[in-house]
Amino acid sequence: MRARRLPSRASLGLALALAWAGGAAAQSADVPAGAARVEGRLLHAERPEAVADVEVLLYALSADGGAGLRSTRSDSDGRFRFEGISNDPDVVYLVGARAGDVPFGKRFRFETGSTEQDLVLEFSDPVSDTAEASAGAAVVRLERGCTHLRVEHSHVVVNAGERVIFVPEAERGEAEPLLEIEIPAEAEGFESLLGTSGLERDGNRVRFWGPLYTGEQEIAFGYGQALERKTLALGLPRGAPSLELLASGAELAVEAPGLEAVDAGDGLLRLRAEDLPPGTRVDLRAEAAPREASPLRATRAEVWLELDDAVLDVSERLEVVAPAALEGGGAPLLCLPLPPRARALRFSDATLAAGLRRDPSGDLALHGPLPEGATQVALSYRLPAGPAGARFETAFDRAVPQLSILVADTGVAAETDRLHRRRPVRAEDRIYLHWEAFAVEAGEKIALGLRPLRARGAGGGWTATGFALLAGLASLGFLLTPLRDGTPEEAGERSDPTEPERLALARALDDLEEDLETGKLDAEDHAALRSELVARGEALEAAAARAEAESEPPADAGDAGDRFCAQCGAGRRAGDRFCSHCGAALPGGAPPA
Repeated sequence: MRARRLPSRASLGLALALAWAGGAAAQSADVPAGAARVEGRLLHAERPEAVADVEVLLYALSADGGAGLRSTRSDSDGRFRFEGISNDPDVVYLVGARAGDVPFGKRFRFETGSTEQDLVLEFSDPVSDTAEASAGAAVVRLERGCTHLRVEHSHVVVNAGERVIFVPEAERGEAEPLLEIEIPAEAEGFESLLGTSGLERDGNRVRFWGPLYTGEQEIAFGYGQALERKTLALGLPRGAPSLELLASGAELAVEAPGLEAVDAGDGLLRLRAEDLPPGTRVDLRAEAAPREASPLRATRAEVWLELDDAVLDVSERLEVVAPAALEGGGAPLLCLPLPPRARALRFSDATLAAGLRRDPSGDLALHGPLPEGATQVALSYRLPAGPAGARFETAFDRAVPQLSILVADTGVAAETDRLHRRRPVRAEDRIYLHWEAFAVEAGEKIALGLRPLRARGAGGGWTATGFALLAGLASLGFLLTPLRDGTPEEAGERSDPTEPERLALARALDDLEEDLETGKLDAEDHAALRSELVARGEALEAAAARAEAESEPPADAGDAGDRFCAQCGAGRRAGDRFCSHCGAALPGGAPPA
């Protein structure tokens, strides 16, 4: 894994420019707290009055990668102060202000034991004349990704003047850029890695418009190209004093006419050329070696979903096991396919420390290092959703023995042909519907369609549910009636025509309690629906009592000996051969109905 670089002056400009965009100072986390303070003063050589009431930002970058931001404004003399901040020497601070569209800044750390920092920040109005700019050394690094070749450019640009150079957007049509590079037209996933908002891509041209500070400044960007293309062309319209090409010889076979191999003893393939004149073109051929099987083994995966009217929130967690510590730094150890429309990507600190980064293919690639044993890869993102719901799809680049998908039960229905339903899961104050799949094969697509249940009508939240339950009970009674009528009864047994419906009512009441517990019904709706079902049950009990009373023989039907036991006087039922009270034998023949 590459060591994390401390912010350069260019990266300072990028950090501060991003902080100013959209009022990020009011939205970001504060800098680490402590007992230290920073006092400073702004100086503007051309316009001394420009230092008054200027927004000043304090940007903090901790050793663990955490960032914080705080802002203040300068007084009439350009003085500013930040108090109550940490003096941890591992925290890098950046203080910045800007003149127009150009940020100016200074980087510092607290020395061990120090609690005070005094500094002067000079800034000025930029110039748009690019004559003082020239191209410096260039380095191009090739890496094998999941499905694409990863290409990273690093170019040094030199400003020999004393003023910052910046070409405003309105003047770029006629001006010459500070740096221009030709890249393949098929390049995918272009991104700025180091620089400012003045770096832009136009087709197969990448141009840098500043700001360019005095001295040397590094500009870096990256992109990808599908592995099967194998060839790519690079152009240097302004030339370069040197060009170095770096690649892993174990992963890529690279040819570049005009560049000579250099052995630096670090295991990398190095090709180098000196004094490249303006208009130089380099044609490369990079062929990937067969990909070796990754030593990582997946044990289980979990996906947590929550659907609302606009987005589907997705949180994924994959557990992988390494048989031994893996240094990484080469081809990806693990590739995680990512939906094309995924937005708002977030990762755990442990996942970032394991070398996770975006692959040019759009997927996520884990490059290492990884410790021996189990590692949790955790990320989250959002997918667009609409009134009809959303569809979630996932796949893995290796077999996964067990996959669990848990959906927040906010009133949703799910459709899937691969997952099977499990009992709901309670997590904190939420209920999650639970689906599971075993033995998911590498590359197998797992899909789950989610749609919101019908919203409540104006007649009350329980109306549709209650009508459905009662209609279901009536249908059950209707369907069971032919079965009861067509089934011969055993001698001496009377059937209860209301029993099936009463059993169904009992099950419906149980389901109603579960719906209240899982949040599908609120307390008011539950009470209203329960009263309907209880009233129906009471009516059935009354009907059953009436039926039993009507089935008793009239008091004057038949002789008393036919209707009562001669031994104890207990009543006799039709078909009884022995008294149900004392067990005495009864005269044969059934009494008249």
